[in-house]
Amino acid sequence: MTEEQNTEEKEIQDLIKTMKDYLDKEYLAGKKLRNFHPKMHGLLKGSLSILPDLPEELKQGLFKNPGVYQTWIRLSNAPPKVKSDKPASGRGLAIKVLDIPGEVIEPDPIGVPTQNFLLTTSPILSAWNISLYAKAIKAVLFGLWEQIKFAVNPSHWRSIFLTFKYSKKHDNLLSQTYFSGGAFKFGPALFVKFVLTPNDPNLGYTLDQAKDDNFLKSQLIKDCETKDHAFTLNVQIHKSDALQPLENTSIAWEGALIPVARLDIPQQSFDIPERIKMGEELEFSPWMGLEEHAPVGGINRARRRVYKELAAYRKSKGND
Repeated sequence: MTEEQNTEEKEIQDLIKTMKDYLDKEYLAGKKLRNFHPKMHGLLKGSLSILPDLPEELKQGLFKNPGVYQTWIRLSNAPPKVKSDKPASGRGLAIKVLDIPGEVIEPDPIGVPTQNFLLTTSPILSAWNISLYAKAIKAVLFGLWEQIKFAVNPSHWRSIFLTFKYSKKHDNLLSQTYFSGGAFKFGPALFVKFVLTPNDPNLGYTLDQAKDDNFLKSQLIKDCETKDHAFTLNVQIHKSDALQPLENTSIAWEGALIPVARLDIPQQSFDIPERIKMGEELEFSPWMGLEEHAPVGGINRARRRVYKELAAYRKSKGND
């Protein structure tokens, strides 16, 4: 192992310890929620339809042939604490595509091969290397003193600025654009980022009452009980490190959005105990998927270890 690899390994171990320490502090007994995205708005049934007549270079992996796959879609708030929906924040949309063809990198605990897409309302990940990521996570998780220590370091100021820049207030989860943050392989020759765009970006807040702390879920319940909804899954293709850096996740990629699939959300009622329980238990990781769509970059390497170990840790502590 090289010195650089040793350093990365230590940083990942420190990051995992920090996140385990937070879970132990935040949830003294009983079930431990996710470190991030613990506030779930809903787990929705959906389907992903691979578009026909894609350009030859995009007929890779999951997108090689037209087809329709069943999906689970989990919508959430990004911050580590379960708080009100009203302040500016990041929101998450995670897609689990079921029964995909081909060999996967990591098996899914649900027992069928899946392709996972983890997306948020921010086009970037503001901490662009593992060292900065670990320090930022500690500041977010452990309160004011750690935040002050992080903020007084000038080398952290850009990350702080970007975090606030892309934290926004949202009226409706079904009208947002969601981004993959990190980059992914797309077959043997391409790298891409995934961007999910709403088919109805004008959806807003329509409830006949003032917004409460859980208004995004209330709005989602009404929208899904009323009619069908849909998104388009697009790719942005890496063409140069200047416009689309693979390692530096803090730079939003420039480039056209190329549609590759349609995500349909049929009319449904999802606010039921069985669905809520399933949404809390499902594990999502960008490494659950095909080798043709393997994540790339240091942050994604860290996420592989962190997601896997923290999911196992939560399960092992769930009956304290």
